[in-house]
Amino acid sequence: MEQIVVALSPFTRRSRSFAVSHVDAGLARGLEPGEHLVVHDPVADEHFTAVVADIAFELADTSYRLEIGTRITAAEAAECLEPPVADDRLTTQDIVALLAELRRSERDVTAALADLRAR
Repeated sequence: MEQIVVALSPFTRRSRSFAVSHVDAGLARGLEPGEHLVVHDPVADEHFTAVVADIAFELADTSYRLEIGTRITAAEAAECLEPPVADDRLTTQDIVALLAELRRSERDVTAALADLRAR
């Protein structure tokens, strides 16, 4: 799992979404849609889960829109960043990923139902 280090503004915290440049983030590899990440805000010294929501390719750079998930402790962030263990146990990282997927699915269903009611 990758970590993005960025100071989160109050607006970003409220909107739960922000864009980040591949070059500015210093990423070693490209991110994939739906990929789970850890976001560290060094100013507030807080960690959050996040997921890659959108990708925009430009000539000189790639931009990612990340959706911020739940706040996690520094110990949970360190656990998420550890290499995966080759066993069948559910990890905290697995549970966080499942909860994030459930939250996104719930928003999608709510939006679809609202769209149907508007017709």
